[in-house]
Amino acid sequence: SFLLIVSHGYSDTLTKALENAYDNSDELRIQRTWLRENDEKVASGVAGKRPMISLNPSVSSGYSFSSSCMGFCNSTTANISIKAEASVLDAGRSDIKILQAKEQINIERLTLHEIEQDVLLTALKAFVDLRRNMEFVALERSSVALLEKEIQAAKDRYAVGEITKTDVSFAESRLESAKGQLSRQLGLMEISKEQYKLVVGLEPGDLQSPPNLPVLPGSLDIAKSNALTKHPTIKKLNIASKISDLDLDLARANYKPKVGFSGSISDTSASGKLSSTVSLGGELLLYGGGLRSSAERSAIAKVEGSKIKLLLNSRKIMQGVANSWAQLNIARALISANIKQIKAAEIAYRGVKDEAEFGLRTTLDILDAEQNLMAAKVQLASTKRDEYVRAYELLKAMGMLTAKNLNLNVIQHDVTKNYDAVKNAPRNSQFFKL
Repeated sequence: SFLLIVSHGYSDTLTKALENAYDNSDELRIQRTWLRENDEKVASGVAGKRPMISLNPSVSSGYSFSSSCMGFCNSTTANISIKAEASVLDAGRSDIKILQAKEQINIERLTLHEIEQDVLLTALKAFVDLRRNMEFVALERSSVALLEKEIQAAKDRYAVGEITKTDVSFAESRLESAKGQLSRQLGLMEISKEQYKLVVGLEPGDLQSPPNLPVLPGSLDIAKSNALTKHPTIKKLNIASKISDLDLDLARANYKPKVGFSGSISDTSASGKLSSTVSLGGELLLYGGGLRSSAERSAIAKVEGSKIKLLLNSRKIMQGVANSWAQLNIARALISANIKQIKAAEIAYRGVKDEAEFGLRTTLDILDAEQNLMAAKVQLASTKRDEYVRAYELLKAMGMLTAKNLNLNVIQHDVTKNYDAVKNAPRNSQFFKL
């Protein structure tokens, strides 16, 4: 298990670190604002289908020469008009654009899902990296203390003529090397603390042992099946394929006519009479120089490309799942081997020390045995860290590394709340902000 180094008066758990990272993430906040911005594109599309009504007041004043006033006469005219315009028939163009905007919102929601996975995985790595580096520091301190005792014992043996000055120098050399490693690990621990603060948003407390690993699939096939249905990238590419189909529909709609309605009512002070006009006009492009055909061919190519991209990236994601699965199994195998290695190294170290008492081993043999034991413990700390990282990487590869799946105690962002409020393009309460 991980060693614990006390540095603060409070404790941090992995779960709490993940919750803080979720709550404090600027990346998530940025994507949420971007999502709200995209919600308004649906509102804009809905508003575009409604009539546009405008008020157009004007006042004009001028001078003209006239005999009636024996010179230049001033004339002022005021006019006010109300105009209305609306699309009557656009061959479904407006509806297609609204559908595209809705699908784009779904893509941005899945991007939020991707960012959430990145934030949680980064926080997990920051937590276990810091704990690993704390254990490295504890191991190096223990090694320094042990070597100091070995040097004192070597000096005592040298004083009675059991060993030579060379043996003492070997021990002193190893001690200075261990002190250098301790300084290095202290520096790496400080770097890990800064990374923790960056991704979690708080100073690290006393990091407790991580809980049990999250529930993972029982087989690689199940993991791949989960990825096919839950991975946000696959979902995004499916939606992108739908948008490509809508692009093709939009390109083909350009062959169809458009019909619009417009009308106005105006009053001019000079005449004192109301006048009104109503018009219904259409547009059908008979020849566009091949522009519409080019746009259609381009849309067809985009549809084909989106489907190929979906297949390609699905295979890559399946490979990523398999890689994560294999890396997790490697980490578990290494943990088992490291535990056995430590047991054997401890027995060897004790045996070498006992044999040295009878002159069968040298000081160098003791130092080598201690170094082997130290290396095994360092390796175990690294592989335990790797097991947690690989497990959470597997969750991410399946699209399941989310606050909901981890049962984190956080207020999860409701992606539909703002959309439901604005999707029908409601107006502000002020009249002149219609």
